[in-house]
Amino acid sequence: MELVKYDAMVTAIEICEKVDEVKDIRDKAVALEAYAKQANNMEAERQCALIRVRAERKCGQMLRDTEKATGNQHVNSAQSDDSTKQIKTLSDMGITKDQSSTWQKLANVPEDEFEAAITMPGTKPSASHIIATPEPEPKRMDKNALYIWGELSRMDKMGLFDVSLNSLVYEWTHGMKSNEALSLIPKLKEWVNNYVEK
Repeated sequence: MELVKYDAMVTAIEICEKVDEVKDIRDKAVALEAYAKQANNMEAERQCALIRVRAERKCGQMLRDTEKATGNQHVNSAQSDDSTKQIKTLSDMGITKDQSSTWQKLANVPEDEFEAAITMPGTKPSASHIIATPEPEPKRMDKNALYIWGELSRMDKMGLFDVSLNSLVYEWTHGMKSNEALSLIPKLKEWVNNYVEK
């Protein structure tokens, strides 16, 4: 059973001029999506999800553009058909502030990124998934910091911090006790003393 004529619905979304008209298409897509899920019709469910997300993006675009024009975060361009041309509020159209915020973020996703996200195989698109901020890659540790950590850990495991440095140096051969080698100890001492615990 064909639940949705996808291309026709996409066209209908594109030609809508009022937010509440797009919201109506979105709500119908949500209901059909639930019906398709109950019927275990995965393809129809995915198509309904596509229509829902496209409608939410269109709502977001219209809400964003209206807020820019009016400077009011709680109104949109959908006007009633009566002669007073009253501007409808989000509440009038059954749109929550959270939905408005999410859909406007969805509207700000670049077109190519949006299309890539909704056409990704094996996934059912959703606004929250598309606008999710990717986790930043963990900062790579400086190789010298990693080396020092490794050496200090090994020295600790070997119990070297419990042994007198003087007794260890005493064991060095004459060649090992060259001026160059012995000069490293004052450098090490200065280096450690400059460490400030944070």
